[in-house]
Amino acid sequence: MPLIDVHTHHYPEKVWRNPRQWGEDNGEQHWCNCVAPLKGGSIQGWTDLDTLIRDMDIAEIEKVVLLGWYWENQETCEEQNRWYAKAIREHPDRLIAFAAINAASRQAAVDSIDRVVELGFRGLGECLPQVQGHTLRDECWLKVVEKATAANLLINLHVTEPIGHDYPGKVETPLEDYVWLAGMFPETTFIFAHWGGLLPLYELNPSIQKKMANVFYDTAASPLIYNKKVFRSVIDIIGPGRILYGSDYPLRLYPGKMEAPDFTTFLEEINSANMTAEEKADLLYNNARRLFG
Repeated sequence: MPLIDVHTHHYPEKVWRNPRQWGEDNGEQHWCNCVAPLKGGSIQGWTDLDTLIRDMDIAEIEKVVLLGWYWENQETCEEQNRWYAKAIREHPDRLIAFAAINAASRQAAVDSIDRVVELGFRGLGECLPQVQGHTLRDECWLKVVEKATAANLLINLHVTEPIGHDYPGKVETPLEDYVWLAGMFPETTFIFAHWGGLLPLYELNPSIQKKMANVFYDTAASPLIYNKKVFRSVIDIIGPGRILYGSDYPLRLYPGKMEAPDFTTFLEEINSANMTAEEKADLLYNNARRLFG
């Protein structure tokens, strides 16, 4: 069965040769704190495009979605979008691109949507308003959502687990704002990353579940924050139809034993989780196929 990974990232060599210096030069302090903290080690891995494709082949992954980063400056978003436009031109059968965007730049962000649609991008994100200078309720963000919805773009949003261990770059993301957003835009397809901060557990409340019908949850970085029981727990609440396999590649999801990023180690954990073959097929491929065609 071919697989689709809906949550990966990619950066050119000029970035990962000295990520902290690059981030400081471009005014991206949160990026520096996440991928190259001054204290402690980093779990961020780096690969070039050829290595990404090779690792996909090893894991039998048909396609991956390249997600943008939640840059603090729209100029950096535009630069990443140029990287991705080149990547999907070179590998149109393997790569799907989402555009980086910062709604705090207001009209500049809205105008960028037309450009990325023309380039063949399929969505926006990964967005993290709490870092990017606005909230999910601000007018600048709502205009971006409206424009993206009209253009039939999906939107991926980072969501942080409200309770858990601390780590570099962690910020609070109030879950009530995500529920509000989904209810405000029922025709928009949202992907809430990292299991939505376990927001699907709140779908036990019928009023919450009704508002979340247009929301998918990806599994990005799951081994860093939850044990594999999360798969069974979430499926039992919302069913298998709105969960998407995402790895957060090239993040090193098992830093104690993983020197270089790969897809296979996390897939081994997924395959050992308590799910039926049909549930795994939905999570690893069928749900994404329905979203992307």
